[in-house]
Amino acid sequence: MKPFFFSYKSITITWPMLLIIISVLISYLIVKLFLNEKDGDKGKIEDIFMWLLVTGFVGARLGYVLININLYKDNMTAIFKISYYNLSLVGGIVSGLLLLIIISKKYNIKFEKLLETFTVPFYFSMSIGVWIPIFDRTLIASNHIRNSQSGALNLSTLFLLAMILELTLFKKLNNKYLRLLTLTLVIFIYKMKSF
Repeated sequence: MKPFFFSYKSITITWPMLLIIISVLISYLIVKLFLNEKDGDKGKIEDIFMWLLVTGFVGARLGYVLININLYKDNMTAIFKISYYNLSLVGGIVSGLLLLIIISKKYNIKFEKLLETFTVPFYFSMSIGVWIPIFDRTLIASNHIRNSQSGALNLSTLFLLAMILELTLFKKLNNKYLRLLTLTLVIFIYKMKSF
C-alpha cells in the first residue's frame, strides 16, 4: 500500500491525515445534527466548533512541549515542527475545556450545554483517532505492532461506549457532573491503556 492517499505536485495527503479529515468532517456533521435538535444560535455553535479545533490543536502541541521540555531546550525552533506524533491528548482536552468555560461565561451559555454538544463528536473522533498510529506504523512496516491492533480496538470500543452512554443514558439522568466525570474516567483509561 502506498503511504499517500492523494498526491499531486506539492500536495500530499497521507492515509492518517485522511482519517483525521474524515473524523473532523463527521464530527462537524454530528454537531450540526445536534443543532437541529436543540434551540440556539447555529452560527455561534459552529464558530465554537472551529475554535475548539484550533484551540485543541494548539493546546495539544503546547501540552506535549511542556511535558517534554527537555527535548526543546537546546533547539527552540523544533517546537514548530509539528506532526500527529508530538501532540498531547490531555493538553488538547484541557485547552478545549478551558475554552468552553471562557465561552460559556462570555456568551452566557451553560457550560453543561456546551459540553453536551461537543462530547459526542469528541468521542467519535477519538474512536477513529486511536487507529491513526496503527495505520501509520503499518504503512512504514514497523515490526512492533503485534498487540497494538487489539489495543486500538479496545480503545475505540471505549470511546464508542462513552458516546452511546452520552447519547442515551446521560440525556435521561440530566446530572451536570456525570458527563464531566465520565469524560475524565474515559481519558484516564485511555492514558492507562494507551499504546
